[in-house]
Amino acid sequence: MNQYFPDAHRWLGLCRKPPVFRASQAVIVYLPEPAHEGPPDSGAGGSGTIRRGIGAALSGTKTLIHNPQLLWCSLLAGLVLAGLFVAHYIIRLLSVYPYDAIDLPRWFILTFVTELATVFCLSVILAGLVLSLYQKEGCPLSIRDGLAQVKGYLRPLGDWSVVVALAGTLIFPAVLYFEVISYPSMLFPVFNQFPFNFILLPENYHIGPMGGTYAIQTGLTNTLILSAINLLLFVLTLFVIPQLVLEKKSLKEAVLGSAALMKNVWGEVVVCVLILGMALFAASLTSLIFAAVYGIVTPEMLLFYYPGDEWIAAAFVYMAALSGLVFVATTVGGIAALDIYRNAKIWESAA
Repeated sequence: MNQYFPDAHRWLGLCRKPPVFRASQAVIVYLPEPAHEGPPDSGAGGSGTIRRGIGAALSGTKTLIHNPQLLWCSLLAGLVLAGLFVAHYIIRLLSVYPYDAIDLPRWFILTFVTELATVFCLSVILAGLVLSLYQKEGCPLSIRDGLAQVKGYLRPLGDWSVVVALAGTLIFPAVLYFEVISYPSMLFPVFNQFPFNFILLPENYHIGPMGGTYAIQTGLTNTLILSAINLLLFVLTLFVIPQLVLEKKSLKEAVLGSAALMKNVWGEVVVCVLILGMALFAASLTSLIFAAVYGIVTPEMLLFYYPGDEWIAAAFVYMAALSGLVFVATTVGGIAALDIYRNAKIWESAA
C-alpha cells in the first residue's frame, strides 16, 4: 500500500421567509424554530443534553430549508476539497518516476501549504455563514453579503488557520502511516467494492493515461484523511471563529473562550455530530443497491470485467448525489453549531 504515501519505502507521499428569531446579549440568531433552551443538565449524558443536541441538528436542517441560499456554503466547501484533492494528486505525480522530485522535507512543506490554504478557505466560509445568520437587526444577510463582511477579519482568521493547519500537518503523517501498514485498507474499505473501486480508482485497472500511478488513490486517500482531521479540529475548537468575528476577541481570548463554552455544551456537540454522522452513514448504505442488483464484484474480477456504460453512469450520479449530501450536512452542522453557541452564551450570561 505504498501508493498512499510517496516513497513510503524510504520515509513516510435575501430574506426568503421572515423566520422567528431570538435575542441574546450581543446579536440575534435567525432560526426557523426554537431549539430547546434552558440551563444545561448536570452531566453531559442527561436527556436534556440529548434533546438539545438533536434539536440543534433539526434546527440547522430547518434553517437551511428556509434559507436555501446557504447552500452556497456547501458548494464552496465542495470546491475547496476538490482543490485539496487536485493538489495531492499533483504531489503524487511529482513523487513517482520519471519526476521523483519530492523528498520528505518538500513533501511536508507542500502538505502544510495545501492544508493551510484549505483550512483558511473553510474558515472564511464558516465566518461568512456566521455573519450571515447573526445580525443585530433586520433579516439575515445573504451568504454573499456575509462573505463580503469577512474581509475585516482576514488577519485573525489567517492566524487561526496557521495554528489549525500546523496541527493537521503534524497529525496527518501518523494517520497516513497507519493507513499504509493496515493492508488491506482499514480506513477506507469502500475502495474495495463496486462501484467505488472501479469509478474512483480507474488507474488501478490501467484505464486512462495515468494507469498504474495510483495518483488518484493517493490524492483521494489524503483528501479524506485531512478532511477527517480538519473536522475533528474544527469540532474541538467549535466556537473560536464565532468569537473572532462576533465578539472581536484576540486569537488567544477566542481559544480560551471557546474552551470555556465547550465545557458546558460538549455533550450537545457530540450528540449533534453523531446525528449528522448517522444520517450520512444511513444514506451511504444505499450503495448496497449496486451489490444487490448488479452483483458483488471483487477487485480481482474487475481486472478482467467491464461493468458497462450504464452502470458507470449510474455510479457517477450516485456518488455525485452522496458527495452533495455530505457537503449539505457540513452546512447543517455549521448552522447547528451557531445555535449551540447561542445557548452557551445565554447560559454563560445567566451563570
